[in-house]
Order: sequence, then C-alpha cells, then structure tokens
Amino acid sequence: MKKIEVFKTVNELIKNNKLYHSIIISNENQSTLEEVSIEVVRQIFCLNNSLENDDCEWCSRVISKNNLNTFFIGDGTTKISKDEIKELIVKFSSSGIENNKNKVYIISNGENLSEGASNAILKFLEEPPKNTYALILTNDRNQIISTIKSRCKLFSLENETEKENIDSKIIDLVINRNKNALLEYLIEFKKMERNEILKNLSATFEKAIELNIKFLQETLLDTINEIKNSNYINLILENLFIKIYEVI
Repeated sequence: MKKIEVFKTVNELIKNNKLYHSIIISNENQSTLEEVSIEVVRQIFCLNNSLENDDCEWCSRVISKNNLNTFFIGDGTTKISKDEIKELIVKFSSSGIENNKNKVYIISNGENLSEGASNAILKFLEEPPKNTYALILTNDRNQIISTIKSRCKLFSLENETEKENIDSKIIDLVINRNKNALLEYLIEFKKMERNEILKNLSATFEKAIELNIKFLQETLLDTINEIKNSNYINLILENLFIKIYEVI
C-alpha cells in the first residue's frame, strides 16, 4: 500500500468506529515507518476525525510528541525485554493519563521483541483495554512470531522511489502546515528542469484531488498552465509557494 492509502483507510475506520486495536506496519525504511506511525496516531487522537492535520489541540500535541497517552517501546536496534512489556501493560491497564479516551503504544521494531516479551504481549493484543491501540513497526514482518501477526492487521507499505517521495512532499508540507520547510523546498524545486517540474506538479495535483484539497487543486492547475507557456519559471514557482504559504 502507498502511505496515502493507509491514511485514508485508517481515517475511514476511525469514522466508522471500526479501527483495529492492533496494527503491524511494515517497510524497509525506518524513517518511513516513523512518519506513518505518527500520522496514524495523530488521526486516532484528532478531535475532528480529520484526514489532514487540522491543528486541533491533540493533532498539535501528537506532532510535537507532547502526548502522555502515547507510549514508545524500543529504539529500533536493541532487544525489547519482557520487563518493558510488563511495564507497558501496567500503564495501559489504568485509565488515560490525560483528558483523551484513547491510548496508543508504538513498538519499534517488532522483530526485536525477545521471546519473553513476545509471549507477554500476546494476551494484551488479544484482549486490549478499551480505547487502547497498538502499532507494531517492522522492517521484516517475517521475523515477528506468527501468533502476534495473527492478532494484528497488517499494512505493508510500498517502497517509494525518489520520484514518489518528491511528488508527495508538497502535499505532506500542506497537511502538516510546515511553512519553514515549504520555503526550503522551493529552493530544491527551482533546481529541476521544466519537464521534471511539470511531472511533479501534475502528480501533486492528482493527489490534491484524491485528498480534496480544493485550494491546492486550483492553484496547481493555474501554475502548470503558466509554466507550459512561459520562460519565467522561477517567478511562477515563487508565486505558487507564496500562495500555499499564505493559506497554510
């Protein structure tokens, strides 16, 4: 699955009150796993069930990692012990620490669970406390024991090419309302050839349609037409990024 497909699926499940309590997210790239897991957590806590970051109190807290109802286990390299899982179970068997009914724990990476830790978490996955969600990240789902996998919904992320990462970057910056990074990306964008710019903007336009970001659809369409018929590409790009900056 592509990242956007995961986000849209999770959003629909949340809106219909059918979100899986235990999810495995698999991809070879650790930064991709972390990015997707934080976005899934943001959606779980969002007060408005928004597909995009709407800057509600809990969206902001999740993005800034200022959220005591989210618990992280593992550093991605060392083994995760049985004692760490026991500590998790104690914390999540009690009521939420903060004023939000949901609680989420993220295990990074699931293949690093020791045998004792794997056995300790099985029943917790099978019978989780109310409004408790598990995200198990993994670079190799085949190394996670089958009894854990059978209790979880698997989202296997496609390995994105460099081009696909560039295509989605404007969308990501808009969703996360990251103004500083947007201006930095303008510098990178100006270095591209005309054909590459048009391909990127066209792909971004298609994703804006998928996500129903109307202001971006209109702005991108105008920009694409201007670039096709003008030699002042840098000026057109600057105007595009300024318009996006002002909206977000």
